[in-house]
This record gives sequence, C-alpha cells and structure tokens, in this order.
Amino acid sequence: MFNSSLSLDQAPPLRIPLLFFITSPIFALLAGLFVLGFVPSLESQTSSGVMIFTYFIALGFLAMTMLGIMFQMLPVTAGVALKHQQIIAPLVHGLLSIGLLVFAYAFYAYQATLMIVAMVMLLSAFIVFVVATALTLKNAKSVTPTIKAFIGALASLTIALFLAGYLLLSHDNASFSEYHQTILYTYIIFSILGWVVMLIIGVSYQVIPMFYVAETYPDLYTKYAIKIIFALLVGLSFALFSGDTSLYLLFKIFVSLLLSDYAITTISLLFNRKRKVTDTSTYYWYFSMLMLLSAISISLASEWLHIAQLNTLAVLIFLYGFAMSTITGIVYKILPFLVWFHLNNKGYMNMPTMSELIGKKLTTVQFILHVFTLLSLIALVFDSNYQIIAGVIMALSNAVLLFNLIKGSRIYFTKQGLEKMNP
Repeated sequence: MFNSSLSLDQAPPLRIPLLFFITSPIFALLAGLFVLGFVPSLESQTSSGVMIFTYFIALGFLAMTMLGIMFQMLPVTAGVALKHQQIIAPLVHGLLSIGLLVFAYAFYAYQATLMIVAMVMLLSAFIVFVVATALTLKNAKSVTPTIKAFIGALASLTIALFLAGYLLLSHDNASFSEYHQTILYTYIIFSILGWVVMLIIGVSYQVIPMFYVAETYPDLYTKYAIKIIFALLVGLSFALFSGDTSLYLLFKIFVSLLLSDYAITTISLLFNRKRKVTDTSTYYWYFSMLMLLSAISISLASEWLHIAQLNTLAVLIFLYGFAMSTITGIVYKILPFLVWFHLNNKGYMNMPTMSELIGKKLTTVQFILHVFTLLSLIALVFDSNYQIIAGVIMALSNAVLLFNLIKGSRIYFTKQGLEKMNP
C-alpha cells in the first residue's frame, strides 16, 4: 500500500495540515452564507458579490487546503523536512485567513486602502510559502514525479504572484496599461491551470496508487505532462499578448486535450483498481473527473457559441465541480490516514480503522449535498430565484464537511477508547 519512495519519518506534526484542512470548509461555509445574503446571480463574473464568492472558494477553500496538502506531502515526498515549519505554517495560515477576510470586507465596502493592505497580506502568505518550499526542494533527496509536479505548480504560482503584484500596483495607482486585461487573463491561467491543476496532478500520482491500490499513471504523465502543460500555458500567454486569436484557440485545444486525457486516464485507473472497495472519496474522484470533462467541453463551446453564461458556467464547474471535488476527496483519504499514522507512531492500539474514523454515511450525505450545491449554483447562473436554495445547501454542505473533518481528527486529541502499547 505504501510507496517506497515516501519518507514518512519526515512527516510534519499533525496539527500543521489539520490547521489548513479544518479552516478551509469554514471559508466555503462563509461563501454559502455570502451567496444567501449578497449574490442574487452568478451571471456577471465582475460583480463585487461574485468576486468575493470566487475568492472565498479559490483562496479560502482551494488554496487553503492545497497549502495544507503541500505542507504534509512535500517533506514526505522530498525526503527532507521543511525548516521552521512550526513557525512558517501558522504564519502562512494567519496571513491567508486574515487577509482574505479583510479583502472580502474591503472589496464589498470598497475601502481602497484596506483592500491594498489585504492584498499585501495575501501576497505575503504565498511568498513566504514559495520561498520556504523552494529552499526545501533545493535539498530534496529524490525528484519524484510528484516533486516535479510541485515544482511546476510553484513556478506557476510564482508567475501568478508577480502578475498579481502588478495588478495590485495598477489599482493602487489607478494606471492601467493597454495590456491590463491580458495580464489579468494570464494571471488566471497560471493560478488556475498552472498552480491548481499541476498540484492536483502531482498529488494524484501518489494518492491514486497508494490509497486505491491502482496502477501508476503512464509515463506520459509522470515524465512529460507537467513540462507539456507549462509549455502550453506559456504558449497561451504569448498568444494573448500577441492578440492572435487563432494561435490562442490552438493552444487552448491542446490544453483541453491533455486535461481530458488526464481525466479519462484517472477514471480508468480507478475503475480497474485492484482493491474494489468503494468509499465516498472514490465518488468524489469520479465526479471531479467528469466535471473536468464538462468544464473543458463548455469552455471550448463558448469559443464558437458566444453565449455569455457559458464562460461563467465553465469557470464555476471547473472550480467547484472539478477542483473542490478533487480536493475534498483527497482530504477524506489523507486526514484519516494521518490520524491513524500519528497515533500508531505514538504506540496507541485499539484504534478504529481509517474508514471508521468519519463513517461512510456522513461522508455520503456530504457528497450528495455537494452535488446539489453545484447544481443549484449552476441554476443561479441563469435564474436569481435559486439564490436562497444555493446559499442554504452550500452552507449546509460545508458545515457537514467541517463536522466530518473535526470528527475524523478528534480521536487524535482525546485518545478516547485507545490504549497505549507497553514499551
């Protein structure tokens, strides 16, 4: 079950990834409440309510959870501990959490100075993380496919940070160059298709074979996928700056084909896995890959149909249907394993199995709520009458997710019903 390339002795204290895992559904819950009170429609991507909702999902849930995953997996896969992680992790978490809350208030109330302060905090959180992880990767004992994906994700995040800094200065000086919109789109490309997608692909290299007893990904992915994706993103950016729409469409098709093949390959690996036991995390993986295919199809269709809602729909399905579903499925596997692993290392026995720590009924209920949340948000793109339904279901879904994660980790702190083995 365990990949021999993993250095489990380098695993960080459990409280570090838990800090990020437990916080992320709180922001998703806040996003649901925000929809309930302030987002009558998702049709306009540029409205303040939709922007804040998007940042709660993209930064509050996705980035928060992905940082927790990297704090956990980076030392294990690289074989070297992240220095000063007990200081760096809370610092990154605090800057991201407070910065996002301040940004949401400042953006909605349009407090320009406060908005700049919030953006500086958010940028600082990611800069601290990038520098710390880059220094760790420099001393990596082995460069596995997952490490290669992490390097690609960090490179994309670094580019996105530089572009975000430029956009921040532009807003501060109220001076927008002729390339402002192009830079904004390039920022989105590297932050979503670069940082998010590459990280998910890198994590899947470990999670799919390890937790589902499936075959490893083909060499196309483990050796070449990250390099190809990064090159295609550079090509997309070049096409944007050159204004060549045909070249942009060509690169977009190539990216779409590669990501579609990744989704189909992942589904195939899971379907043909050796251990056929199905749990909620498996549902999440299947659902997320289907949503990735859907988002790609809708995004390509929007290039020809020119229906305004299609672009919004593609972004929504990509963020909530693909990225959020994948990350939730990963956390449902990683968190119980980490609790079991750390308790086992401390010599405790009579532990529940990893599948019993949360329970399939609770996770299945949450998965159903998650699917209905996406459906109601899709409906909200076209009809404002779904505002209350979407907000309530989304808040409930993430409240249940928060409860499940707390339930799954509680035994580590209480040690309830556990006995310690005799030394």
